[in-house]
Amino acid sequence: MKRVKYFFKSYKTDFITAVFAALTAAATFRYAQDPRSKFWLSVIILSTSLLVIIYTRFRERDFVFSALTWRSDKESWLGYGLFELSRAQTAYVITNSEPGIIYGKCLAWSDYLFEFDFKIANVCLGIIVRAVNLANYVMLQINTDTNGIRPHIRVAGGWKWWEAKESKLELESPLSLDQWYKCQVVCDKNIITIRLFDGSKMLFDRIWEIPQGMLVFSFKKNAEDKQSVDIPFPITLEYGSVGFRNAGAEKVFVKNVLIQKL
Repeated sequence: MKRVKYFFKSYKTDFITAVFAALTAAATFRYAQDPRSKFWLSVIILSTSLLVIIYTRFRERDFVFSALTWRSDKESWLGYGLFELSRAQTAYVITNSEPGIIYGKCLAWSDYLFEFDFKIANVCLGIIVRAVNLANYVMLQINTDTNGIRPHIRVAGGWKWWEAKESKLELESPLSLDQWYKCQVVCDKNIITIRLFDGSKMLFDRIWEIPQGMLVFSFKKNAEDKQSVDIPFPITLEYGSVGFRNAGAEKVFVKNVLIQKL
């Protein structure tokens, strides 16, 4: 049903234009007396309708919906690991994906709502936002074992993370491995709002602020080298796409993905 709803929402202008053109053309042939007038009015109506449809096709939409219930839904997603349709769950399974999977058409988006349905099959769900690429993004890890959300920042492939308790992102009760939930993440400048729902019941509604400044990583030339070099990397995550990351045995099912500009 959601696929049908967002299909009509995506092509709403096209449908309205087509109906208007058909009604206007019918009225022209019904009431116009001069055959030449009928012809030229029809040409004008069809040309105007075509221009409106072309304009709406090239204009960037303010939302994207990916149901992730058909095999063809995979086409606009980029990344590595297992990301494919599970016919048993009628959703996409994500696992063994260390860098993650991101949606390729929203890389230049900044402030948006990211909403989807999910069921954790093993350990956790990794939610990616503000992904410039697969080496630079924010990840919110919903854990079933630690009963909370651990925010991560990935910069140049290196990780910095915070525990749920220190980030004040603890859950009151652990999520079930046997149940579907809805997640809603809102990115507004450097403020991220995270909401979790069980049906219509809200389970969680907290915010987390993306830290500013630099992350410093220590590097060694080789394993035997006792001395390391500290290299600072700026946190530049003002824009970027969304997606999911489940590394190793971590496993989750997702569907009904909505990305909408604020």
